Amino acid sequence: MKKEILTLLMSGCYGILAAQTTGTVVDENKQPLPAATVSLFRESENKMISGVVTDMNGGFELNTHEGENYRIRISFVGYSTQEIKCQNISKHLSVGTIVLKPESKQLNDVTVTANNVIQKADRQIIIPNLLQQKTSSNGLNLLQHLQLSRISVNTLDSKVTTTMGDAVELRINGVKAEIQEVKALLPADVLRIEYHDNPGLRYGNVAAVIDIILKEKKNGGSISGEFMNTINPLGIGDYQLSGNYHVGKSNFKASVNWNRRDVNWLRENMEAFNATPPSISNYEIGQKTKARYDNINLSIGYDYINSGNILSVTFRDLYNNTPHAVFDRNSKLIQNSNTFDIMDRTKSRSNNPSLDIYYQHEFTKDKHLFFDLIGTYINTKNDRLYRQSQGNSVQEISSHVDGNKYSAIAEVIYEQKIKDSRLSFGLRHQQMYTKNEYDGNTSSSVKMNTGESYGFGEWASKLGKLDYMVGVGAMRTYVSQGNAKQVKYIFRPTIQLGYRFNNYLSIRYKAYMGGYAPSLAELSDVEQHIDIYQIRRGNPNLQAVRFFSNELSISVGTKYISAEWFTRYSYDDKPYMEETTYSNGFYVRSYANQRGFHRLNSQINLKVQPWKDYISIQLTPFVNRYISNGNTYTHTHTNWGLRANLMGMYKNWYVGANLETSFHNLWGETLNKDEKSHSIVFGYNREKWGVELQMSVENLSHLAPYNQMVWSKNLCKVFGIDFHFNLNFGKHGSEVNQRIHNSDTDAGIVPTTK
Repeated sequence: MKKEILTLLMSGCYGILAAQTTGTVVDENKQPLPAATVSLFRESENKMISGVVTDMNGGFELNTHEGENYRIRISFVGYSTQEIKCQNISKHLSVGTIVLKPESKQLNDVTVTANNVIQKADRQIIIPNLLQQKTSSNGLNLLQHLQLSRISVNTLDSKVTTTMGDAVELRINGVKAEIQEVKALLPADVLRIEYHDNPGLRYGNVAAVIDIILKEKKNGGSISGEFMNTINPLGIGDYQLSGNYHVGKSNFKASVNWNRRDVNWLRENMEAFNATPPSISNYEIGQKTKARYDNINLSIGYDYINSGNILSVTFRDLYNNTPHAVFDRNSKLIQNSNTFDIMDRTKSRSNNPSLDIYYQHEFTKDKHLFFDLIGTYINTKNDRLYRQSQGNSVQEISSHVDGNKYSAIAEVIYEQKIKDSRLSFGLRHQQMYTKNEYDGNTSSSVKMNTGESYGFGEWASKLGKLDYMVGVGAMRTYVSQGNAKQVKYIFRPTIQLGYRFNNYLSIRYKAYMGGYAPSLAELSDVEQHIDIYQIRRGNPNLQAVRFFSNELSISVGTKYISAEWFTRYSYDDKPYMEETTYSNGFYVRSYANQRGFHRLNSQINLKVQPWKDYISIQLTPFVNRYISNGNTYTHTHTNWGLRANLMGMYKNWYVGANLETSFHNLWGETLNKDEKSHSIVFGYNREKWGVELQMSVENLSHLAPYNQMVWSKNLCKVFGIDFHFNLNFGKHGSEVNQRIHNSDTDAGIVPTTK
C-alpha cells in the first residue's frame, strides 16, 4: 500500500513538473524542413522516450519534465543527423533554430545532391520544397511542379505518362493508385516522392513508377473533395469525394469519383481501297458529332494494422456509361461524283466490380512477406449502328455484344534486406474465363479460358561506387478456345548497372528480355463489320512475343542546372501487329505475328533554375526512329521534336507554360501523330486554358490505307476552375502501406473501329 501511494504521489509530481521543449528545423538555405524526425532520449539512455515530426514550418514540440537532462536527435533522409543536449530542463524551453546540412558522402547507397534530389541505387528520392507544396493544389499538380525527368503531366486531362508516351505506374505509400487518388492528396501531406525511373522485375519492367510517400499519421480522420468543371466548354467535369477514419488498429476508407465528358467532335477521313481495279477513293467531310461518357469509380475499404502486419480488404466498382462514343461520326462521304451520308453510332455500358484481399507479414524489420488476392467480374454491353445512305438507298451494319468475364489474380512476394543488399522473389498467376455473345449482321459465341503465370528472383547490391541488380524471371501463357490450345514460355533475365563518379555525375545501363501475350480481343475467333468495305477479325493463332531492350542514361546535376541524356533501343521478335488482307469482297483488318519491330528513342532533358526555386525551365529535345518489318511490308519513320516547360512560383501563386511538338509512334502499319499543343496555367485558384486538342492517325497499308483527323473546335480554348477542400478531425491515423495491387480491366471485346 505504501508503494502504491508513493507511486501516485510521484505521478502527481511529474504532472506538476511537466514542461514543453520547442524548436525549428531548417535546411542549409534556412528553408523549413517539414516531416523531419525529432527523437527524445534521456541523457544516459539509448532508448527513445518519444518522437514527433516537424510541421510545415519545421517546428516541433516535445513533452518533457522540469529539471531532467535529455538528448534531442533530429534526422531527415539525406541530411546529417544533429543531436543536442539539454541540461536541467526549464518549464518552457526553446532550443531555437537547428540547421541540418546535406550529407556530402554516400550513406547506405544514398547520395544527396544540392537540389533536393537523393540518388539511390534503385530510384530517385525527391523532397518537394516549400514553394512547390504551397503553389500546388493537389498531388497531381505537385508532380507537374516537380518537373521530373522523362515524365509528362497533363493536369487538364489528368494523365501521367513518360515523355515517350508509355504508361506510368502511380503508387501512394507503396500501394498502386489511380489518378483520382493522387488528385485527392494534399501537397502538405507529401513527405517525399520515390521515382523509380529504371524499375526492375519487382514491378514487371514497367516504364516508370512514381511512389508518393505521405507523412505518418495518428488516430483521427479526414473528408476531402474536389470539384473541377470547365467554363468553356461546359461539358468537361471531374468530381471527387473521399474520406477515412482511423480508430485503434483499424482504418475505414471510402471514395467516389465521377468523370464526365459532353463535347462535340469533327472527323475527317481519307481512305483508299486498292485490291481490285478500279480502286476506290473515299473522302469524308466531318460534321458536328456528340461525344459523351460518364465514369463512376467507387472504392470502400477496411485496413487492420498490428506491429507491421497488415490486413486490407477493399471493394471497388468501376461503372462506365457511354451513350455517344468518341469515335462516333456524322460526315459527307465523297466518292468520285457520288456523295453519301455517313452516320456511325456506338453506345456502351460496362460494370467492373472487384474484391481485393491483401496481407503483409513482417518477420523482422528487414524481412517481409506480401500476399494479394483479387477477384473481378466485368460485364459489357455494346451496341453499334453504321449507316451509309444516298437518297432512298440505305446500307446498314448493326452489332450487339454482351460480354462477361471472370478473373482471379493471386500474387506473393518475399523481400529481405541483407546489409546494403536486397533479395526479393515472387510468384503471380492470373486465371481468366470469358464468354462473349455477338449478334447483328454476324452472330457468334466466344468462350475462352486463359491463364498467365509469372515468377521472378532479384538481387540488388553494390561494389564501391557501382550499384548493380541482377534478376531472372519466367512467364507462362495459356489459351484455350474451343478445340484450340496454346502454351508459351518466355524467359525474362534483367541486369542493371549504375556508377556514380561523384555527387554530380552518374551513368546507368539496363538490359532485359521480356515478353507479352495477345489480348483477349485479339485472340477471339470472331469477326465484326467496320463498314460496308471492311471487317475486323480476331486471330486465335497469335503467339506470345519476346522482346529485347537496352537503356543507357548519363546524368549531370548541380544546384542550378541538371541534364540527362537517355536513349533506348528495343527489338520485338515476331510481334503481333495489324495485317490487312482482301477476302470475299471485304478488306479484312486482323492481326498476325510479323517479322520484327525496331525502335530507337533518344532525348536530352535539360533543367535550369536561374533564380532559386522561383523560376524553373525544362527543355527536352527528342528523336524517335522506327523500323516495322511485316510479312509483306517494311515501313520506316523518323520523328524529331521538342518539349519545353516554364514554371514560375511565388508564395501561393504560380504560372506555367508548356509547349510540345508532335510526337509520332509507328506500330505495324499505323502511324499515330499527336498534334502540336501548348498550354498556359495560372494558379491560385487553378484557372487553366489551352489550345485546340487534336490527334491524327495514318494507316500505311498498300491495300486499304487511310488517314484520319479528329478535332474539336469547342476545345480550342479551355477555361476551367478547380475547387477542392480537405477537413481533418481528431488525430490522424496511419494508413496501410500495401505493396501489391492487381487489377483486371480488359473486357476482351473485339472492336468495330479502324
